[in-house]
Amino acid sequence: MVAAVLACAAMPALAEGGKVALIASGEVTGYYYPAAGALCRVVNKESGGVNCAAVPSSGSAANLASLRSGAVELGVVQAQAAQMAAAGTGPFKDVGPFADLRSVLSLPGESVLLLARQGSGIESMADLKGKRVNLGRPGSFQRAMAEATLEAAGLSEGDLAIAVELELSEQTPELCEGNIDAAFYSGYQPMAEAAMAMDECDALPVQIKAKTVETYLKQHAWLTRANIRKDLYPGMRDDVVSLQVRALLVTTTRSSNAQVQDWLKAIHGNFSALTHLHPVLRGLGRADSAKDGITVKLHDGADIFYGETGLK
Repeated sequence: MVAAVLACAAMPALAEGGKVALIASGEVTGYYYPAAGALCRVVNKESGGVNCAAVPSSGSAANLASLRSGAVELGVVQAQAAQMAAAGTGPFKDVGPFADLRSVLSLPGESVLLLARQGSGIESMADLKGKRVNLGRPGSFQRAMAEATLEAAGLSEGDLAIAVELELSEQTPELCEGNIDAAFYSGYQPMAEAAMAMDECDALPVQIKAKTVETYLKQHAWLTRANIRKDLYPGMRDDVVSLQVRALLVTTTRSSNAQVQDWLKAIHGNFSALTHLHPVLRGLGRADSAKDGITVKLHDGADIFYGETGLK
């Protein structure tokens, strides 16, 4: 905690009256925590004497609970979790709608990389029909992303020869031994498991393309386009078109318009520096940070800022 405060020193007008502004993030060894730390670091350059700290947590649900209670001012949460929390659905049904939840900024999220076995005959999403495909364990993020990707491409589990339910850690050996034809690798890219599959048995990335994808994305705001850069994996010759669940920087209506505008002015004033502070932020664009995957109403301060800067 002390290290986080020191690393994320002052931030103009984010917290009032000398109060430390806390950003609930994620596990220290994960990606949300360093992303929150990067946000604090760029805001440091616009120091106004008010402290900002990235606080570790167990993830989106914990961050939303902390925001609801007022324990923190901001949080980094998965776009789908934010949408369900605002509506009071899914795991948030018992606590009811989080009506005061507001979006500030969209950040890169967890994307899906589909890898096919050499000689499987899979070169496109349509080629998955009649194949043995690992979707992941029921209830896992891997499984949810696999099912969403299939549906976006106009496919279902019934189109597969076998819908396999291996853990992420199990699927690369099975793919390389020829026991399955393809597997979904979902998470922040690059993933060690996917790199191993490409290195050990020359597994081939499959572009997530289909005529039905755009319609699906319009109906599922939490899912957006992604581009997995070829430089993320040694030997990958082309960028891979994919899908992702964005991460959102969110706050509540307790934050003033001035606070949120100053936060965004600092971030966009140091945008290039922000995108170089951690690999997960590379490729983030000004325009997509203002609208892609925004599943919760924008804070009025953010709405004003994006309108004035032409990013809406």
